[in-house]
Amino acid sequence: MSKLSEEEKSLFADAMQGVKPLKGTERVTAYQPEQVKKRSRETLRQLRNKQYDPQLELPELRLADSLSPVGAFESMLYHRKGIRLQDLSRLKKGEYPVDGQLDLHGMTEDKADQALQLFVERSYQSGKRCLIVVHGKGYNSETSAPVLKNLVNRRLRQLKSVLAFCSTLPKDGGTGSVYVLLKSR
Repeated sequence: MSKLSEEEKSLFADAMQGVKPLKGTERVTAYQPEQVKKRSRETLRQLRNKQYDPQLELPELRLADSLSPVGAFESMLYHRKGIRLQDLSRLKKGEYPVDGQLDLHGMTEDKADQALQLFVERSYQSGKRCLIVVHGKGYNSETSAPVLKNLVNRRLRQLKSVLAFCSTLPKDGGTGSVYVLLKSR
C-alpha cells in the first residue's frame, strides 16, 4: 500500500514522462577479485622462481594504475610503509617548512607530468624535504574527474624519493594542492 497521495503520484508520473529504462542489467564492478588473485599468483610464482626483481616493478606501481579517480573536493593521503606516525601527522598539519612549490595550473597532462617528475627529482637531489604541488580542482577539466589531480596522485606514488603526500590545509590550497614529504638524503 502506497503512502503517496493522488497529487504526488500525478506529479511523479508527469516528471517521469518520456523517461526510458536503461538497457541491460549487467553491472560492472571496479574490484575484480579474479584479476587480483591472478596477479598475486603470478607474483608468487616469480618469487618462487627468483625471477622477481623488486627494483623493476614495485607492487605500488601496479596499484597506481588501478586507482579510483579522485574527485575535486576529495582529500588525498598516501604514505610508504615504515614512515613514522609523527612525521605523517606533522605533514597533515602543515608543520614542515615548505622548501619549494610547483604550480601545474594550465599545463597539459604530459607537460605537467614531466614538470612534476623533474621538480621532485631536483628537489630531492638538492636535499629539500617538504614541497607543495598545486594541481587545482579540475573545474575546467573536460572529464568528470580532475585530470591533473589524478595525475599527481598516481605519479607521486611511483617516485621512490616520495615518502608521503596529503592534501594541504585550506591556507595552502586545500584539496587543490598537496604537501609532499621527500626522503632525506
